[in-house]
Amino acid sequence: MDHPTELILQDVRCFEGEQHARLRPITLLVGENSTGKTTFLGCYAALHRMFSGRTISELPDFNEEPFAMGSFRDIVRSRRGPSGRIEQFKIGFALGAQCGDPSRDRLTATFCEDGSQPVLTSLRFEFLDAFLELRGSASGTTFRIPGTAPQGVDIPLGDVLSWLPSLAEHPKLTRILKRLRDTSISTAFEPRLPELVPVAPLRSKPKRTYDPVREAATPEGEHIPMLMMRLDRTDKRNWDSLHEDLVTFGRNAGLFSDIKVKRHGKQMSDPFQLQVKVRSGPNANIMDVGYGISQSLPILVDIMATNGSAHEASGRTFLLQQPEVHLHPRGQAELASLFIEAFKKRRNHFMIETHSDHIVDRVRISVRQGELKPDDVSILYFEPTGNAVKVHNIGLDKDGNLEDVPEGYREFFLREENRLLGFAE
Repeated sequence: MDHPTELILQDVRCFEGEQHARLRPITLLVGENSTGKTTFLGCYAALHRMFSGRTISELPDFNEEPFAMGSFRDIVRSRRGPSGRIEQFKIGFALGAQCGDPSRDRLTATFCEDGSQPVLTSLRFEFLDAFLELRGSASGTTFRIPGTAPQGVDIPLGDVLSWLPSLAEHPKLTRILKRLRDTSISTAFEPRLPELVPVAPLRSKPKRTYDPVREAATPEGEHIPMLMMRLDRTDKRNWDSLHEDLVTFGRNAGLFSDIKVKRHGKQMSDPFQLQVKVRSGPNANIMDVGYGISQSLPILVDIMATNGSAHEASGRTFLLQQPEVHLHPRGQAELASLFIEAFKKRRNHFMIETHSDHIVDRVRISVRQGELKPDDVSILYFEPTGNAVKVHNIGLDKDGNLEDVPEGYREFFLREENRLLGFAE
């Protein structure tokens, strides 16, 4: 799988100019409210969908749940004054090597306005000293490739094959040009991206009794009770494995000591309930226990099982918005440990928008203890500067200490930590 190592944004909402954000297996998005963290995740999701096999006529969709980003003017950065309005925005991925390595491949998409909606106007693929750019309408008639001019040479689609013999030193470019003759534009540029699992900031409310419905995955987790019921009734082996993992987490987090599906009939269509045992107390309906359980359950089950198979859950990328909602600090820290374990065992990646120091601290502790490598973690600090936001890439050393910390982060977060420890201000 190709896991992007960088997200590129240019003139998207509060992000002024071109900005580069480092992506690693555990990427934490931190900062004040309304600093673009959800926009960042929404752009990642839209770009991911572009290169996941959809046809060009279906692109782009910036309003697929849980990221409803609105029209073109809602997305493009607003600017007033003599410079005039901004008429395009860009989003892109860097793939392959780590951030800053010149050998990385880059995929960049440019969008303009068409009938109030964003429309794709160019796709640019860059690698080493070569690049290919598709410009124009969705059907595409002109390509730009390295040639005699410094910026490349424009050629009609029909002339692409005549250029192939002169591009022997660019096998990747040659391969893409050949694919453009036989497939859709989006799949010709397609990297092998992992499955994407977005999770909304507020999950579905618990119900006292569930009526089985279609088990279609939603960011709000409405499918989770149905998945648990199906595994319990039809796939005992995978249910037992999932149940064991849930109970282990529940006990470590101080949330619950057991969870089970209570059937009201023998048929798959019969209603059922989810029951939870808190500590050593009796079983209780999920409606009658702490809200943190029902809010964390969709995240837990999505990470621990997919269609009943742990193997199918491997190598996915989770976009999580405030997974700590309604959780006690102990539960927040254990949630971070779950993310770390899922990366180590299943190679899942996580982009986590969070306001929880306990999640950040547990990740730092895991680096210090050698459970994670410093290169496994990226902390993105979203700093408001006037009417714009700058994304800062913060790293960790082998002891879990923060590196490349901007003054904005240091002034608040580190100052508060020093005050707590009794150091002079």
